[in-house]
Amino acid sequence: MEGRATRGQSIKSYYFSPMNRIHKLDGLRGLFALFVVLFHFNINNAPAFLVNNFFVRESYIFVDFFFILSGYVIALTYDDKINSRKTFMQFLLKRCIRLYPLLLFSTGMYWYFVHPHFDKQNIFLALDTLLLTNSTPILGTGIGMNYPSWSISSEMISYLVFGVCSLVAFQKRKIKLISIITIICLGFLAYQQNYFQTGSFGFIRGLACFNLGFIVYVLAKKKIQLPNSIEWMIATGILVLMYCHFTATFQNALWIQFMIPISFAISIFIMIKTNGFLSKLLQTKPFLFLGKISYSVYLNQAFIIGYCIPKLFRWIQCTNGETKKTISIVFLLVILVLYSWATQYLVEKQIGKKLMRLIRN
Repeated sequence: MEGRATRGQSIKSYYFSPMNRIHKLDGLRGLFALFVVLFHFNINNAPAFLVNNFFVRESYIFVDFFFILSGYVIALTYDDKINSRKTFMQFLLKRCIRLYPLLLFSTGMYWYFVHPHFDKQNIFLALDTLLLTNSTPILGTGIGMNYPSWSISSEMISYLVFGVCSLVAFQKRKIKLISIITIICLGFLAYQQNYFQTGSFGFIRGLACFNLGFIVYVLAKKKIQLPNSIEWMIATGILVLMYCHFTATFQNALWIQFMIPISFAISIFIMIKTNGFLSKLLQTKPFLFLGKISYSVYLNQAFIIGYCIPKLFRWIQCTNGETKKTISIVFLLVILVLYSWATQYLVEKQIGKKLMRLIRN
């Protein structure tokens, strides 16, 4: 039961002890977060060699990796712990405290510095984001204020569905229920003829991927051994799939879209079951650091790109256009990493601890 910390256990260690994690997957998430940032650069404001290639132009698909990894980690941590209404509410509260402070902060920064107008439209967009409805059609078809935040809305909806499934079904019935929901979500996206939904039906895409993460968790509990050399299939397979989708025509693009989350789920399963060179590389300090700040990088990117790029282009005077763009992008990435490091500690961690302590008191 999660209701109280045991005697001698501090509030910090009880509420903020790390969830069960696979550190190499955190490293991979951090790396993918940087490529999502590169995708959001305006091609005209960045060097062509860096952003105008199939890998970066397709890197928006890594959001699906984030959803699937989240589903796996949540299942690994909470699968057998949500067994009453009390534990269900505790689970949702802890997830809100984990995600909401940075969502509120990053949305406020984006509003104040990038779109500094207190008008009806901006108020509506901010509400859509802060009410966690910007991946649903409840308040419209847009993605709200601070455009990456639509996925946080989808994430919270996935937590809610996972918690409800944990309450109403157990063990094999829970697996069946979540599998049925996954099939329904994928079927709906196929009916829409567009898997990569964001605004109105982004929550369905996120829920399908989150549930795939749960299925990975179920399969990973089985005693299956894989050779370490199979790790290289991950990099090769993802590259091939991204290139195929980049060059696909409309007629055959849909089935490739649905292969993307499945390939990510298989990749996560393989990484869990192996410990080869790629695993060891992703567990080095630089990748672990990127993994630690990946949530901040993801939510801060819109503010940094929208506010800093115009400033950098005015500050840096170069005769060569590509040189100017390259220097600007390097500076911007450094600023983003340092800024995200600060928000990870001050907003995600410190404010989160204070909120939980306040609620507990």
